Amino acid sequence: MLKSKRLKPVIKIAQNREDDAALVLNEYRKVMDQQEAKLIELRQYHTEYTQRLNDNGRNGLNIAQINDYRHFIARLVVAVKQQEVQLASCEVQLKEKHDAWMQTRVHHQALDKVVDRYQQQEHQESEKREQSESDERSQHMGRDKRPQ
Repeated sequence: MLKSKRLKPVIKIAQNREDDAALVLNEYRKVMDQQEAKLIELRQYHTEYTQRLNDNGRNGLNIAQINDYRHFIARLVVAVKQQEVQLASCEVQLKEKHDAWMQTRVHHQALDKVVDRYQQQEHQESEKREQSESDERSQHMGRDKRPQ
């Protein structure tokens, strides 16, 4: 069996691994997008409630209402910081998933190059064999045509 054909199952496994790593990477990108959206949303809430406190404070709020706003805004600040930490963690994990995908991709490409090289060698060997057979036939035909 030709070397290039013997490597077909190995190539298939490498392709499957690359595909699986790409799926994991894409799924994690979705998680990352969700985490970013959540952070944006929390920051918007913080901005909105701070603005409401300022606007309503001018119109006259009692101390209890002001304290409620401030406590809620403080909780939003904590939530924003926690989400920033979560997002940073997700970024690290996304990079790890990207690196894992790249590793499988490089491995798959290296195997493809080996198979290509084997196929080129096999093609050259086949052409040499065909040329040799053609030369041999020509020699036999030349002998058969000589007068005896």
